[in-house]
Amino acid sequence: MAFTFANIFKNRPPQQASTPAAVPSPQPSAAPTPPQAITPIQPASPTSAQISTPSLPPVTAQPSAPAQPAPSSAEKKGHEGEKALNAWFKQHKLAYVGICQNKNSFATLFHGTAKRPDFLLLLPSLGMIAIDAKNYTPSRGELTLSLEEELKKALTFERLFRLPLWYAYCDKGNMGQNWYWISALKALEVGEVRDGSNGQFLAIKMEHFETIASPKDLAKLYTHTLPSLEKVAAGV
Repeated sequence: MAFTFANIFKNRPPQQASTPAAVPSPQPSAAPTPPQAITPIQPASPTSAQISTPSLPPVTAQPSAPAQPAPSSAEKKGHEGEKALNAWFKQHKLAYVGICQNKNSFATLFHGTAKRPDFLLLLPSLGMIAIDAKNYTPSRGELTLSLEEELKKALTFERLFRLPLWYAYCDKGNMGQNWYWISALKALEVGEVRDGSNGQFLAIKMEHFETIASPKDLAKLYTHTLPSLEKVAAGV
């Protein structure tokens, strides 16, 4: 049986019309979800078993420094005299050396045997002399000096160090610009020995002192009356 294109199309079942698939309608875009806050991760707390605390050595109490006794009124006056003489030396540009006043720096020699001066002063053609500053007020035209604590120790210093020692008393009426100087040997010669509540002392009349107001007055030390050796030999 012969097949023709007509028979094929004739016997072919009718095709149903294809219905297009429904296209979903576009939905409005939803609002973006705000980002969630991220909670930082907390480190785990270590347990007491995990923490190893090194044991510290026991604290040893440090011994406290011994309290220094408060300076007496006489010591305060002495320090004031030293400061005033130091300022006078600086003002006139003299060649001098201040001796440390810390008692811990003293040699045992100065704890009871020899006098410790306050300054060493260099004078041209005369050499080095030792000076001890005093801050006493004249009374009845006299200045005083302890015989045992001052003068005998001063003479011991002279013998040991081969340096003459002078005392310089501050003239408070001239704001430390005038000074009354006397050598230890001259003080022993002209001083009058008297008894006081703290032992014997020398009363020295003002006429035996050299008044020093400027560096040129230091020339008076060259002509300072030398003592006789009688009291020096008999006194110490």
